[in-house]
Amino acid sequence: MIVFWALGLWAAVIAVYDWRQLRVPNALLLLMLVPAVLALIFDTHGLLGAARLSSLGGMVLGFALTLPGYVLKRFGAGDVKFAAVIGLLLGTPRGFEMVLGASVLMGAAALALTVMKLPRQMKFAAAPMLSAAFIVEMLWGPLLVG
Repeated sequence: MIVFWALGLWAAVIAVYDWRQLRVPNALLLLMLVPAVLALIFDTHGLLGAARLSSLGGMVLGFALTLPGYVLKRFGAGDVKFAAVIGLLLGTPRGFEMVLGASVLMGAAALALTVMKLPRQMKFAAAPMLSAAFIVEMLWGPLLVG
């Protein structure tokens, strides 16, 4: 249970930092990446119970699904790395659900910005949406995949 609280706190700190500074610090990503990789090396599963290949697949999936946002200049590089670390923690199926949930939240935020008639080029923090989807997935997932 302590792992869930620690991961939730870690994600919340990144969300608040990104909300205020519009960047995700690499030091906070490394804070979780190192133990997650060590768990995969020395155990048969990751911190949240995903198998090795599933964890690696989740990392690739988190990276691949958010990379187009970076290419289109809608995400920062830190957001892409954050999604990859979350994917590593969750594994492939749950990582996909997390990215899907975060996409819905980002779409709602984009719609709200449009309704408020804010400039299109205005940037908003993606890490809070990724964090919220991650916490929901940790607490109640898997939602779509069994």
